[in-house]
Amino acid sequence: MARERIDLTQVCQRYKVRVIQITPHDDFYLLETNRGPKELRLWPRIEVMRWSFAWREQLARQGVREVERFIRTRDAKPFVIAGRKGFTLTDHLRGAKPYSPSRAHAATCGSMVAMMHDAQQTNHLLDAAELLKKEQGFAIAEAKRARRLHQELLSREAFPQERDKWLSSLFGPLVERMERSADLLLAAQQGELENLAVSHRQLGTENWALVDEKVLLRGFYRTGLSVQMRDVASFLKQLYNEQEDGERVDAFLDGYEAKRRISYEDYKLLLGFMAFPLETWNRIEHYVSNVCLAREEEQEQEPPEAILAALTVQGRIDRLLQHIAHRAERARSGVIHEPL
Repeated sequence: MARERIDLTQVCQRYKVRVIQITPHDDFYLLETNRGPKELRLWPRIEVMRWSFAWREQLARQGVREVERFIRTRDAKPFVIAGRKGFTLTDHLRGAKPYSPSRAHAATCGSMVAMMHDAQQTNHLLDAAELLKKEQGFAIAEAKRARRLHQELLSREAFPQERDKWLSSLFGPLVERMERSADLLLAAQQGELENLAVSHRQLGTENWALVDEKVLLRGFYRTGLSVQMRDVASFLKQLYNEQEDGERVDAFLDGYEAKRRISYEDYKLLLGFMAFPLETWNRIEHYVSNVCLAREEEQEQEPPEAILAALTVQGRIDRLLQHIAHRAERARSGVIHEPL
């Protein structure tokens, strides 16, 4: 992590611990203390820190104990503000690894995410509508960039190599997916969404740990912010890509809906986030820009493995999208909509 010129000793003295050693890590300081290992984190945006504290405390008030909470200071504050930075202290779980939930635990994870979303919805420190606009704008802008890059590839030479022909053939399905994502996100207007609220851009196995056979919700210190369902989309894509287990996906969503309804409009938002082929686009853009369009005498001729791997993953995601779309249709409750 960046080494800000901040006196950590003064920050640590605000807590009821005696610090023995401080070890910098990528995104936190590991503190060895007389009360066990702790993690001290710096928050550049104080308003995000306050928001993160609020939803964690809301869960705790609802009786949810399996969530990572901020340790209180000597004067019972949940964080420390030094200058223009915020600091939080949490317990460090030695040996805790990212946890990919089983089918049984997937339902529990779904329920916990639903309760997290409920808690976040009661907090209005951040603007969900503005974040949704940014997501919509990003999808539209990237689709336009993909079209421009395709045209640049086509116009590069009169007699394209076989590799370039193959790459060019990928742009049609790629742009179609990107524009479909943009259409679904644009269709999700704030007034039609029952539960539009701020959440995290990413949710992954790193946000879960198994402690004493109970699933613990943790982390969310480095991820950006978006609207709810963006986090669910990222997690379901990760789960399905691991094993192509539709039942595990359904278990998560069943657990979620046991605590919180997912409307048809929410499902469209979920599908919109899932449909955007970010990994495939990143791989194709990088290769075309840095290899095909580079002015070098010798260029790689074989299809790059990174793109092939991304296409394989995209195939799995397409099957997941179909699976979720069928589930979404069942949520329509007799209301007529255009098919997804």
